[in-house]
Amino acid sequence: MTRCVDPTVAMKATFSSPSVGNCVSAKPERSDNKYTFANRCDYMGPVSTVITVHSDESYTELNELSVGNLPRKELVVAHRVGDCQDDTQNSGGSSVLAH
Repeated sequence: MTRCVDPTVAMKATFSSPSVGNCVSAKPERSDNKYTFANRCDYMGPVSTVITVHSDESYTELNELSVGNLPRKELVVAHRVGDCQDDTQNSGGSSVLAH
C-alpha cells in the first residue's frame, strides 16, 4: 500500500510505546543502524521489535509476537517515493511505500 505519513511522527509513536495493562515496554537498544525493543507493548500485545534504518529514505520494521503456539511476524518495508500532495492528510510530509 502507498500512504502519506510523517516518518518522524510514526517513529516517535513507536519509541514512546506506553505501558498497556501489565505489559511494560523496554527501552530500545541501538547497535549501528538497528534499534531493538526486547519488549514493546502495542495493540497485538507484547512484541519484540527490530527497526533497521537503511538510509534517510528507507527502513524496515520487524515485529514478532509469541502467544502460545501461534507465533506471528509482521514485516514493514518502507521507503520514500515522493512528496505528499496537498489533498492528502499531511501536506509537506513524505509518501512512504509500505508492504
